[in-house]
Amino acid sequence: MEITFYLFAVFVCGILFNMAWGYALGLGYGINAFQGAMINSLLLLAKNIQSVIEIQQLKYMTYEMLERDTKYIEFQKQIDKKELDSLKNSLIRDYINSIPAKYNYMIKFHDWDTAMSYINNLLKEK
Repeated sequence: MEITFYLFAVFVCGILFNMAWGYALGLGYGINAFQGAMINSLLLLAKNIQSVIEIQQLKYMTYEMLERDTKYIEFQKQIDKKELDSLKNSLIRDYINSIPAKYNYMIKFHDWDTAMSYINNLLKEK
């Protein structure tokens, strides 16, 4: 009888250990997956913004080829800069707001500039 109780206690302890180990392992995998997804998403956002900047540069070159007035080109540059800054802020704000609350402690940035410096630091480390 005593051996049966001892085996049952060991069995229950094994189940509890398996549950704790599975939770810890799942949490670790979840954090790693989240960090990878966060980095890849930020890189995708940065590449898209870079594409917008390159398209704007092509637009300015086209204006110069068409011999548009320099005041008009400068005015367009100012408007595009304001729109691009607004887009950057909106992207990061929406990105941060879409992250579940339990992962908020992993976010090391709060605006576009800090997000890009975070990505640059991670890329330098790799």
